[in-house]
Amino acid sequence: MSEINEVREPESLSDAIKNGYDSIFGKQWPIWVGGILFGMINVFMFAFERPWSSANGIRNWGNWFFNSLEVTDITIISPHLFSTSLLNFGIIAGAFASALLAKQFQIRMAPTRELIKGLLGGALMGIGSALSFGCNIGGFFSATSALSLAGPAMMIGLIFGSFLGLKLLVWEITYLSPAVLKKNSSANKGDSSSISQQPMIGFIIILIGLGLVFTYDHFEYSTRGGFLLFGLIIGILMQRTRFCFVRAFRDPFMTGESESTRAVALAVIIGAVGFSILKWTDLKDWEVFVSPGFWTGSLIGGTIFGVGMSLSGGCGTSSLWRAGEGQIKLWFSLLTFALVGSLFREWLDQSGWLMKIGEPVFLPDFMNWSLALLCIVFIMISWYIIAVWNDVHKKLVVI
Repeated sequence: MSEINEVREPESLSDAIKNGYDSIFGKQWPIWVGGILFGMINVFMFAFERPWSSANGIRNWGNWFFNSLEVTDITIISPHLFSTSLLNFGIIAGAFASALLAKQFQIRMAPTRELIKGLLGGALMGIGSALSFGCNIGGFFSATSALSLAGPAMMIGLIFGSFLGLKLLVWEITYLSPAVLKKNSSANKGDSSSISQQPMIGFIIILIGLGLVFTYDHFEYSTRGGFLLFGLIIGILMQRTRFCFVRAFRDPFMTGESESTRAVALAVIIGAVGFSILKWTDLKDWEVFVSPGFWTGSLIGGTIFGVGMSLSGGCGTSSLWRAGEGQIKLWFSLLTFALVGSLFREWLDQSGWLMKIGEPVFLPDFMNWSLALLCIVFIMISWYIIAVWNDVHKKLVVI
């Protein structure tokens, strides 16, 4: 006998508040909602100051660390004043608060081999992001939305790199003994009382974050405060939707599942339309996020980055919000992402290779705006259709 779930009308204000809370934090949101929201948020961020990126902020942490040890003397802005760094801090804090509010926060340890893969994956992501002038957010998502051909070039590299990374994981499973996770009740499980207190702690984290936003504004760092606020929002939404760029590129080869791919393609289309309006009307400079990495740097960097994110299980931003959930492996990935990315970018700059790995190519410079936008939309729709076809027929699955 089938059961029919009836929506009960709240009998009091507290019931109404509880129902609203449960609808937000009691269950995960569809990932396509994330695709729509992140496409729109990226447009809002561009209108506010500049588009979404994360690699520069992570590398800023590495630059600050090496400068503090007097290993390097890189001219930087302090992490607490660098807008992309604050955005990343906000993403970690937002995901942390969201996980607490949903009673999902948990310190998740990983086997030693997984931690090593996290370190290696983070190092490769640091190298790849330096070559492609951004991670899969700045180098692909925002660059493609900005009608830069470096974005689609990195997309090709990310697809190929994800395929190679997955083949490496298959090789590991086939020829090496599987890594065994030793369960530690004190590290992986909390008692019922601590879990019940998580929402209150999460609410406090949100209040502290908002307090810092207003503090930056009070000291006339309104733009920095704005990026911190964007970070908090992105972190919450990513944790709620489980939005992940790694899955968009990896899952078609691993399981054939296309949900993440479709969500990312939708986000890029929304972003491209919004960016085009802002640039075409001269509200924003045309050259913003037109990366000089086309196409050598973007293609090679995207391939290396794709391998790295497959090994890590998270890209730049995914590593941030998953770290906020308590996943130790992703903290390891962020560590080497920051350190290796800093050193490799400095080497590229000092050696002169940074200016030899590509050039900026802005599509409207070679065709009219409408055709340029249609080209990006066509690429995304084609990716969408191929992913759906593969979801049905599993022709590209390598496992």
